[in-house]
Amino acid sequence: MSVFTPDAELPGLSQADFGAHVSACAFSPDGETLALALGSGTVALFTPATGETTLAKAHAGAALCLVGTPAGFVSGGDDGRVVLTGPAGVVRELCAEPGQWIEHVAASADGRVLAAACGKRVILFDSESLAPHVLPELPSTIGGLAASPDGRALAATHYDGVTVYAPPRPDGRGNVFDGPGSNLTLAFSPDGGKMACATQDKSVRVYDLDQAAGYLLEGYPSKVRSLSFAGDGNTLWTGGEQAFVGWPVDAATDPAAREALVFGQFEHGLLGAVAAHPALALVAGGFDGGIIFLGSADRRAAAPLLALKNHRITCLAWSADGRRLAGGGDAGAAFFMDMAG
Repeated sequence: MSVFTPDAELPGLSQADFGAHVSACAFSPDGETLALALGSGTVALFTPATGETTLAKAHAGAALCLVGTPAGFVSGGDDGRVVLTGPAGVVRELCAEPGQWIEHVAASADGRVLAAACGKRVILFDSESLAPHVLPELPSTIGGLAASPDGRALAATHYDGVTVYAPPRPDGRGNVFDGPGSNLTLAFSPDGGKMACATQDKSVRVYDLDQAAGYLLEGYPSKVRSLSFAGDGNTLWTGGEQAFVGWPVDAATDPAAREALVFGQFEHGLLGAVAAHPALALVAGGFDGGIIFLGSADRRAAAPLLALKNHRITCLAWSADGRRLAGGGDAGAAFFMDMAG
């Protein structure tokens, strides 16, 4: 079933089974198209308004990462290519680095900042022509890449720090924020004032970009693979636990006195993917076993939303207006849900 079909029992829910690892998912900025990057090299496009699913062969190997832009969906693959897939499924190669893996792509909300990570280098694409510009080599292979929603900053994690390009431009070398050890997944707050990255040693480091200061959040039993700031930017939701974990990261809270909000304990697996609602105090989480929960920070509780036939949920995404939620997992099962039914 490589197309999305409506669920007979739950209104607003559609499911698909692509038979290949779902590496990433993203909505178009207007929320009218959902895309999923698959281990088969395909980018699957779903249009809820028509119910149509389009499969575009974007990569010769696996599609490893994905981001939505006004021009379409940009993906990276283990074939060393960065590809733009348009809404109709038309594929355009933006650059190729044979022998390399493109594991990270990032874009600002308006698409004016678009970048990919290739080994130790960031590739920045021109906002008009999409021509690639390779930035100076970083100290180690890039572990995470993110653009602030407003496009004022682009950041890449690497060993012993995070390099921030503000503003992102082809001749920029960036400023390095210290962070001992190996740094991985990266996320910006909605206003671009804060940045968080997961580390190899099972912790999360948060930076206040205005003050150029950072602090650690620790105590996780496993490596954190997913980070998501709440819509107001004052709570950071993290994976890596058998529960929802939300840290207060507002400026008024003393870093030394921070205590996490923990709820929705799930004894059967870890929270692998987490996505905060863009406006409400809600957070979606995907646990081992393919279970999707919806949590409420106000109620400090979570309830199961649905189950997918996956061992691990690999990605979750909200549409920009918060009406739609989608995700997928390691065995190829995926879902789309209109929360209004």
